[in-house]
Amino acid sequence: MYSTQQLARLAGVSKRTLYHYESIGLLTPSHRTPAGHRRYSRTELHRLQQILLYRELHVPLSQIPPLLKGNRMEASAVLRDQIQRLRETTLHYQTLIDLATQTLQSIEGGINMNDEQLFRGLRHEELTTLEAQHAEEVKTHYAETEAYRISQIRHQRRSPQEAEQLSLQHKQLDQRLTRLYRTHRPVHDAEVQQVVRDQHAFIDQHYYPCDLTHFQSLGQLYVTDQRFRNYYETYEPGLADFYAAAITVYTQTR
Repeated sequence: MYSTQQLARLAGVSKRTLYHYESIGLLTPSHRTPAGHRRYSRTELHRLQQILLYRELHVPLSQIPPLLKGNRMEASAVLRDQIQRLRETTLHYQTLIDLATQTLQSIEGGINMNDEQLFRGLRHEELTTLEAQHAEEVKTHYAETEAYRISQIRHQRRSPQEAEQLSLQHKQLDQRLTRLYRTHRPVHDAEVQQVVRDQHAFIDQHYYPCDLTHFQSLGQLYVTDQRFRNYYETYEPGLADFYAAAITVYTQTR
């Protein structure tokens, strides 16, 4: 059994935090001593670990209670989603580490970076601009469709911070595919297809209802629209065609 002070020290939180979790029904001591002191069992210990993990993963406090009530499927889905985001963030930072290392070596005279390598991993604003341009063109052709209406509703409800985060996640998906492309994976490779599947789900969940036909058209846009082609080619020459081909395999095998 743990006292409030012992549990706070073990978990690295303040006693005030434990009291707050108790006041909102998240963490209740298993019992109290005759003197009224709180005591926490290993059950509360594990519960607190889950609460702090969800908080570290930026799950709002208001959304945590249902995840602690034994709904394993919902909890698993949330954790799987967060794990995937962490992996994507890790890939993004690894790309920056690689770029910083190459830059350091270049400064110290060890290697010469070509023009494309100079900006690899730093093209977040360009992708955001391309997406905005594409959105305007979509409006011209599809303003009366249900998919466009839904995309506009989602866009209007999105805060600038959320929009920035989504754009970063989109870029991280591109970086995952780039890493696989650099290792000469075929378009039908399981990991390549997983990235494409994640991209499809990402668009469908956050931007607009995206059936396989629309997704196939988007893949073709990566090679027929020179702006998108140029963007992907800055990662690796041939990446735009590889991405489009991988999407074709995905849509034809669903």
